[in-house]
Amino acid sequence: MKKLIYILLLAVSFTSCNFLDTTIYNNPEGDQVIDDENGCMAGLTGIYDILGNSALYGQNLWADLDAGTDIMYYNRDYGKDYLYVCMYNYNNTEERLNETWKALYTGIDRANDFLAQLANLTDSQCGGAAKKTMYEAEARALRALLYMNLVAYWGEVPLRTTPTKDLTTQLLKKSPQADIYAQIFEDLQYGAGIVDENGKVIEEGHCLPANELNAPGRISRTTAQGLLARAYLWYSGYPVEGNTWKEARGYAKAVMNSGLHDLNRTSSDSKYANGYPGLFIKMCSNQYDLTARESMFEVEFYGNGLDASNEAGKVGLYNGVTQSATYDPDVPFAYGWYNATHILLRLYDKKYGVVSKKDKETGDQRKWWNLADFTWKKDEANKKVYKEMLTEAQMNTDNRKACPGKWRAEYDPIRPWARNNSSINFPILRYSDILLMFAEADNEINGPTPDAIAAINEVRTRAGASAIASGEVPPKNSEETVDINTPEGMRQFIFEERTRELCFETPRHMELRRMGKDFFYNRIKLLVSTDVYANGDKHIIGYPLDDVASVPARNIDTSKHIYLPIPQCELNTNTICGQNEGW
Repeated sequence: MKKLIYILLLAVSFTSCNFLDTTIYNNPEGDQVIDDENGCMAGLTGIYDILGNSALYGQNLWADLDAGTDIMYYNRDYGKDYLYVCMYNYNNTEERLNETWKALYTGIDRANDFLAQLANLTDSQCGGAAKKTMYEAEARALRALLYMNLVAYWGEVPLRTTPTKDLTTQLLKKSPQADIYAQIFEDLQYGAGIVDENGKVIEEGHCLPANELNAPGRISRTTAQGLLARAYLWYSGYPVEGNTWKEARGYAKAVMNSGLHDLNRTSSDSKYANGYPGLFIKMCSNQYDLTARESMFEVEFYGNGLDASNEAGKVGLYNGVTQSATYDPDVPFAYGWYNATHILLRLYDKKYGVVSKKDKETGDQRKWWNLADFTWKKDEANKKVYKEMLTEAQMNTDNRKACPGKWRAEYDPIRPWARNNSSINFPILRYSDILLMFAEADNEINGPTPDAIAAINEVRTRAGASAIASGEVPPKNSEETVDINTPEGMRQFIFEERTRELCFETPRHMELRRMGKDFFYNRIKLLVSTDVYANGDKHIIGYPLDDVASVPARNIDTSKHIYLPIPQCELNTNTICGQNEGW
């Protein structure tokens, strides 16, 4: 369904973000180079295009910058002493850290330049007043998303809202997080509109509705609302603790009220009839579900990197099931540099999850989809590769077996398969996240409510997990020790449910940090914990000190690793920026 969009078609078609006329950004003098509707669409496409850069959603944001947490780690033994962010063994010259910072600000500068030029155009030059406000709304929403990533990884950063033309305009001190969030809120509200805490629309936003766009590669009005709910949720947590739960609840509820989104409940592969695996099979197969529209916003990739398009990604290869043979044309190569942890595996074994492997067909389907229950075996003699199913005991004792299985390269339709590139999209926002954000915000305002429980159960029952019920208190001798009838217990349960549902998608460091500084460090230190679960298989959840999986817990420094350091590439040209605490 994806296709390249060439400049001649940009004026009339925008179903993907796979084209960029980079010349319009080689504009240090700030010249007006956009003067018609074609230019507007090309400029907007250029902002979208940066999202697929390998320094952002093409790799870094879901790989090295997001690993080294309680649910995922870099798995190569030879990498124990690497200067990697995910090993907490790095400084501010680390390559990926600098690449990601530069890419985020490149996108922001593209947005700033585009918005400045758009302001100089008449409505007719943009194709009408409605299109002009649409262009502005999407550009501002993209700028907000880029700043959300900066806040998630760095905290306080320079706030740039005008084009950077020279070194003079580059000089900026870091802004407080409250100021950055204020800009994020303002930018997203322009596209999302204004709603009350019950999701009632007071003022319509300027992004197009999802059913008019029918393209999850672009930001719709409900996507802007969902991103705004996420931003308010983050703002309410550590370190700002801004108490914007009502706003988060309202924008999540607005998406629910729209009737434009639902959970996917079907699969195109009969082996995985459940809607949860089905959603990701469609995503890996380049199939857009324009009925349920659960995937609300995706970063789009195209091709295998073997042609001139240069629009391929690495989803499903670097974060997939390891497969090192290149001789079987029916099985894709995958590096599989990351593994899921015992901690994540155990989260599905709790009272409300699947209990054992025998329940695979009737229990929580997320467990054996997100953690692939198979490995690839090589038949050297016949030059073939085949699947070998794993037992849970194998996954408990050999942590190299627990590969993330959420995105599976075997479903990628692009041929020939390539070692380093895939066409699998990466989801930034899904409707299940909306439901869980609503439940979390509602609980923080009102405590456990039927509405919050209903939203949680919609997510759980779609995946085959059992529903939770008000008044149900887990047994005291169960590992599920939280009381979901209390706000605190429900908060913990929702945190765990978000992990079961959204692992490897949402920024994990942010998910941990917003729960509190101590919580952040303690969760990562579980990687060396010798604790065992009270029921289930009795296995230790941590790893031996000589295991590569324990490196993040051994190296993490509570004096500085709450945020990344400001990269040296910024300090070289912005001498007044200042460094983050501890660095």
